[in-house]
This record gives sequence, structure tokens and C-alpha cells, in this order.
Amino acid sequence: MQRAPQFITGDFEPHHCFLQDDEYGRALDAMVKAVSDILVTSRSGAKVFLGRRKVEPQPDWWYIGGRSKPGETPEEAAARNVRRELKLDIPVERFEVIANYSFVWQFRQQAPQGNGTADISTVHCLELSEEEVSKAEFDNKEYAECKWWEVEEVLAGEFHPALKQAIWDSRSKKSYKTLEKIVANSGDDAAVAAAARNLVVGGTPFSGGSKPVKVRFSDGKYEYVEESSNESEPAIKRPKNNNGNQVQ
Repeated sequence: MQRAPQFITGDFEPHHCFLQDDEYGRALDAMVKAVSDILVTSRSGAKVFLGRRKVEPQPDWWYIGGRSKPGETPEEAAARNVRRELKLDIPVERFEVIANYSFVWQFRQQAPQGNGTADISTVHCLELSEEEVSKAEFDNKEYAECKWWEVEEVLAGEFHPALKQAIWDSRSKKSYKTLEKIVANSGDDAAVAAAARNLVVGGTPFSGGSKPVKVRFSDGKYEYVEESSNESEPAIKRPKNNNGNQVQ
């Protein structure tokens, strides 16, 4: 299932530095940045804990998270982001990768805001108790509020499709772990087949393959945009024989 293994070539040493907003803005125009986001869930999985952000690129309900630094594993970046945003020190082992998403945003916080930004996000699932969350301290410059939501409220409500996708992907991960456990315990074929079926039918709602899911956000609502394409399917180029005729 989903993982994000890190491969290190040579003796890499990070050289972290701080970029001023104007320099960082130019960097955003030239690169796709890596981020580690965290879907915080209750122990039962029935609730998710979200923050309503004040700042671009997503001034609405969103994951806890932020960018990764060179040399960090995605889980290490996730743990650091939780320390920064929630003031909670959570062991790296508790962060579980559930998916990797590509994000493209029309706006960003740095000038010129209309240039937008793009991310590759490794999304993690982190189970927290209500007691742990009660100890969290939030940055009120970045968040307007934070609260628990029932999962079904998020799936049925006005939330970004990536949040809904993460809920489905976390469910798929749990289904896969159930299947893995049955196989490890030498379960019979019927139990394996039932668990495999549950994994497949419990899949994701946005199943458009490589086609992006596009939305516009305005006045607290998400409008799904169907983009038409005038591009025809590319012709299949067949090899030619010595006479210049295509091989059938």
C-alpha cells in the first residue's frame, strides 16, 4: 500500500536557510515544493480534526501541515509540522502515509499572490485522542479556528475534495491492513476474497485516473469545474518496413 521510502545517495548534508518573501516568491514560480500534510483522526476514525486557515493558498478548512525541508523523511517533516502548528511532540512512528497528492493553487500568500503555487504533498494519517488535542496550541495568525468534524459531515459537506479523498484513502489503508492481517494469519480463501473485495469497493470517489479534479472556491462553497478538451487522441505510430509502408 502507500509508502514514501527515502533513498539517500552519497553523504548528503542539509544546508537549511531562510528565504525572504520576495526571494521565496521567485522560487515558487520556478519549482514545485514538497509538503507533508496530516489528516488528524480520532482513535475510532469517526472524526477528523481540521483547522480553518486564514492564509493562502487554502483559506478554509484544511489539514495540519506544511513544507518539507531537504533531508527530512516525509514522516519527519510531518512530525515537525505538528510540533510547529499544534505544539505537540508526536513520535515519528505514529505518522502513517496514506497517499501522495498533486496540488495546484491559483493564489499564494507571497507576492505576487496571483501567480499561485504548486505542491506535491505526502499525506499522513495521525490518530490523536481528544485529550492530546486539548493540549494543542494554535497559531491564531494562521488559523481562525480548529475543531473536530464527523467524517460523514466532511464527506457530504462543503469541503475541499482533497480532504474527502484523504478520508477515503485512510479507509482504504485500513482495509488493506485488514487484508494483510488475514493473509499473515493464514486465513482461508473466502476471508481473503471478502477482505480484498472490501478494499476494492471501498475505494475512492474521485476515480478519474490521471484527469485532475478542478474546483473553484467562493463564499464558502466549492464549485466543481468540468474542463472540456479539444485535443483528439494521439494517433498510434506504427513502425515502417523497408518500403516505407506501415507494418499492420
